[in-house]
Amino acid sequence: MKPYALFFATNRRFLFALAVLLMSLKDKSPKVLEKADVLVYHQGLTEKDQAFLNRILPCQFTEYKFAVETDFENINFKHFTQLTFARYEIFDLLTKYEKVLYMDVDMMIGGELLTIFENYAKNGGVAMCKDTQKGLTLITKNFKEPLPQYDMTVPCYNAGMTLFARPMNNRENLRMWCYHKTAEWLENLVCPDQGVVNVMLQEFKIPVDVLPDVCNCLPSNPKYLDKTRRDVLVYHCAGGGVRFWTYTWNGPWQKYYKEYLSMGGEPHTDKEHAWLKMIKKYNLQRFAFFDRSPDPQMHPHRFLKYVLTYPFKYGFKSK
Repeated sequence: MKPYALFFATNRRFLFALAVLLMSLKDKSPKVLEKADVLVYHQGLTEKDQAFLNRILPCQFTEYKFAVETDFENINFKHFTQLTFARYEIFDLLTKYEKVLYMDVDMMIGGELLTIFENYAKNGGVAMCKDTQKGLTLITKNFKEPLPQYDMTVPCYNAGMTLFARPMNNRENLRMWCYHKTAEWLENLVCPDQGVVNVMLQEFKIPVDVLPDVCNCLPSNPKYLDKTRRDVLVYHCAGGGVRFWTYTWNGPWQKYYKEYLSMGGEPHTDKEHAWLKMIKKYNLQRFAFFDRSPDPQMHPHRFLKYVLTYPFKYGFKSK
């Protein structure tokens, strides 16, 4: 039996994103697959969908159901879907696995992940990156109103990449505690699963091992756009406005997506930014400048900085 597991959750809408993620995982992180099972919790994936993903990597599929009765018409279920809470199932999986790495499906692997399993959360607990979103680095960002019974001034950890490890304080109670608190706080949650997990760490005094930012590299991180770097393990296009497939041309992601389409995968239906449409219309991706270039309409200052620094960092050249 393998000691580790990689945990993903998806519905049919994001099947393509998970497929690309698995392709990048297979390509960039072969060593971890020797020691980790690939677990996919889902809602609505057909047998055909599952067979498609199994052509990329062998996966173990589990149909997901939120564990308690609550208001499924609430915006937090409409905007995030129930599957964002599937990570709560990991606490019980730690009876089988020594460590389980949860990853959002809007990610792309850039390097070998085995180092995360082997070097973090060695004494149990969890390992996560600190949230670096400008001006929103504290736990209070996850709630509309602060919870008076908890310290809202502690750092927030980004839940998009979380390594769970045994032993863990009160592990047998954590799964249902998280479900019940999600239902109890539903109207007050902004980043719903992240808020609950961060408070859980405080409630049960669970030790946190801080992952370096290359393990969960967000668009606000300068490393995200730096094409000279080779140390980024995971790119995470967190936030609907900057997705790999809608924001701008991302050469590495598009390469895997092209392979996904060639396998017979269904194209995504999300609306692309005008910037990406222009790049594709005029085949501008043939110029290295446009690969991962910031959208000038959405991020004018970021684009201007990119234009000014590009000649010194990369030089203007064709691919």
